[in-house]
Amino acid sequence: MKVSMKRGLLGVLTASSLAAGLLVGIAPAHAAKGANCQVNTPTAKAQCDLITVALVGKVVSLDPANPVKTTNPNYVTKLLIMGQLFRFDINGVAQPDLVDKYTVSPDGLVYTFTLKDMKYSDGVTPVTADDAVFQYEYSQKGQPGFSQIKTVVAKDAKTIVYTLEKGFADFPRALANIYGVMNPRSKAEGKPEYWNNPLSAGPFKLKTWVPGSDEMLIEANSNYWAKPAVKQIRFLAITDPVTRVLAVKQGTIDYAFDLPLAIGKDYLGDPKKFRAQPFQLSGTFTLDFNMKKAEGKPWSDVKVRQALSYALDRKQFSDLAFNGNVTPGCALTYVSHPNYLCVKPGGVKQDLITAKNLLLQTAWPTGFEIRLSVFNRPGWADGAAVIASQWKKIGVNATVVAEPDAVGAAGQTNGTFEVQLSGYGAPLLSSGLATYMGAKGAWTVWAGSKFNDALVEEYDAAIGKKAQQAVLTKIEQLLWDESAHLMVGQRSGWGASSLPLNLFQNQRANDQYTVLQTPALGAKKK
Repeated sequence: MKVSMKRGLLGVLTASSLAAGLLVGIAPAHAAKGANCQVNTPTAKAQCDLITVALVGKVVSLDPANPVKTTNPNYVTKLLIMGQLFRFDINGVAQPDLVDKYTVSPDGLVYTFTLKDMKYSDGVTPVTADDAVFQYEYSQKGQPGFSQIKTVVAKDAKTIVYTLEKGFADFPRALANIYGVMNPRSKAEGKPEYWNNPLSAGPFKLKTWVPGSDEMLIEANSNYWAKPAVKQIRFLAITDPVTRVLAVKQGTIDYAFDLPLAIGKDYLGDPKKFRAQPFQLSGTFTLDFNMKKAEGKPWSDVKVRQALSYALDRKQFSDLAFNGNVTPGCALTYVSHPNYLCVKPGGVKQDLITAKNLLLQTAWPTGFEIRLSVFNRPGWADGAAVIASQWKKIGVNATVVAEPDAVGAAGQTNGTFEVQLSGYGAPLLSSGLATYMGAKGAWTVWAGSKFNDALVEEYDAAIGKKAQQAVLTKIEQLLWDESAHLMVGQRSGWGASSLPLNLFQNQRANDQYTVLQTPALGAKKK
């Protein structure tokens, strides 16, 4: 099947026309109502009554044990309305949140946390050390960043002691990641209905929400230890990326992430009205094969999969689909990470000769047909079209199918995909590694690829760059030897806002949100 960039553009223009119609039914934003809440307002003076933020999909569940816990709309909202022992600041640094002070034993195996004296959002229920024990038992045990925990003990009402099997210098980052939430055992244990209206020990609390609805409204939590600069946030699910651009343009929403860059720049180029927020995410674009249903299929042969990797022109993928914002890469470790290294022979360069020679050694020397599915995210379908055009050069005909998140996710879960252009984003590198290398990792489960928890744990325990890269060399070699996941380049994102800088936005290199608050996360005590 021929897939052209012109055809992709036509799809965008069609989406744009549809989007204009869709916006008619969206209520105008109360949009940054409040004193001093314009794009050029100094951040320190910005105070907003209500801002409206676009999500890429609906919030389906706030239950941290629900399988959708790793889906963006569910965790970016959840982390604002639930307490965390540590929370990422605007720069992506894990700062103490509910933790007042802590110590680490000389061998790095025992973390002792003392909690702030706080109550949950009902003003009655105290935040206790046992809540951390409950959350570990309920939703964290065995998850990335928590697999090395030996015991979690509430020494008293305000003191939590984590004992690790091995040293893990990044442990505070694990606690700040998407699994690191706090909820009261007394209210949540054995009560699935609790998660429809959870109490909060975070900066905001839930005001109105129905699971699976288009809107969620949260408001500042008066029992939180700091004061957010925004009183209320309305989250609105707008799945079409072009519609998100037009919604920002029209003032229907104040902030949107994951926008199509070219269209966004055209519509939102006025710096007096809009603030562009581009950055690379801490994650990697990957091509993932369905190994569970590969028997008799061309991609069951590792030489075929490696041929498809050699056929990739990763720079062209970046230039044509992402305006050059994707840094080409050939490792699961994202390129800007200090430990990035590539074990793939030839690095990121396209090598059609090697690709064709590998195919000649298989039962499909002249090529084959394959279905290349992709989430309908900005640039992703165009990226898949670029990949299809590259594979065509070695005789492989890829039919590109762009799918809404819900359809693509169902294909992952049901195992109906053949190869999918996807990717991960994780502030904690071992979380990304575990997604593709852990026994319970999402892509390990979906793809049926090989896993090795011991290596992920070994990386977490390694101290110093040399030791960490030694482990990563083994991990990346195993990934290349199997080639069930082909790495393309570091993920990028582009957002736009009509709000003051740092008032409300994604953390640097992350898709989680941070709201300006006083005192700030990490501020020194007076």
